[in-house]
Amino acid sequence: MLVTLLDVPYDSAWAHRRMGAGPGHLLERGLEQDLRADHDLERIGLQTSGDFPTEIHTSFALYHQLAQQVQAARQRDRFPLTLAGNCGTALGMTAGLQDRTLGVLWLDAHGDFHTPETTRSGFLDGMALATLTGRAWQTLAAAIPGFQAVSPGRVLHVGGHALETSEQQAMKVAGVHQVSAATVRRLGAAAALEGALRALRAEVQQLYVHVDLDVLDAREVGPANAYAAEGGLTTAQVLTVLEQVRPVWPVVGASIASYDPGSDPQGRVAEAARQIVARLMPGDPSEAGSAPP
Repeated sequence: MLVTLLDVPYDSAWAHRRMGAGPGHLLERGLEQDLRADHDLERIGLQTSGDFPTEIHTSFALYHQLAQQVQAARQRDRFPLTLAGNCGTALGMTAGLQDRTLGVLWLDAHGDFHTPETTRSGFLDGMALATLTGRAWQTLAAAIPGFQAVSPGRVLHVGGHALETSEQQAMKVAGVHQVSAATVRRLGAAAALEGALRALRAEVQQLYVHVDLDVLDAREVGPANAYAAEGGLTTAQVLTVLEQVRPVWPVVGASIASYDPGSDPQGRVAEAARQIVARLMPGDPSEAGSAPP
């Protein structure tokens, strides 16, 4: 397979700091070697210009670059895979994929559904999914080449276990499909996802998969970052979730985000990331289009 690896080593506009150190660390810990062994891999690193980074302006400048790189990759029939410090890179990914039938599978401990009016932390990345669905930062998002807000009804959020009640309710009202980590643990991935997959099938023809590694349980797997919490999914459960969606839709792009190597001294999350990336790589195109499990 032809794969374009897009390395976005930034956290809140700072390069190679905290979660911004994650992409390079994952690649050095064997992920790049894995990909080169199985695929025709090109690696492209994104960087900002200027010496005075600001969280909002610099982040959206990166999303702008990312959208252009994803568009170029798709024009050459390459699969875009992004390693990023922050979840906001999903804006550049979906803009670059440019498809009105695109659905989004969002695996994350958190909702990322705050807006500037509801956030208490002021953390831009806590607004990533809200921005993707048109609820926040509309002017800046519209400037990303190819950006179109994704209908909340085409988004499936899986693995949440550290959502604020108000955020969870806002997602419900907006129409985002939600399957919590607790539900996956209780029912198993196939039963937990069945209803959501059937609901999405009417509108979605292709899928973008976003994995914030703090969807993984902080105790059973390890903390992916400082925001990680117990009650998440095991590596096996994340892999099973991916197994459920792969036969239903072709995965046309994917992102791995929010990994801070300083939070993972034993490397357990890094190893989980390698397994998740391997499962994300598209297989036989004939797998797409079967009935939801």
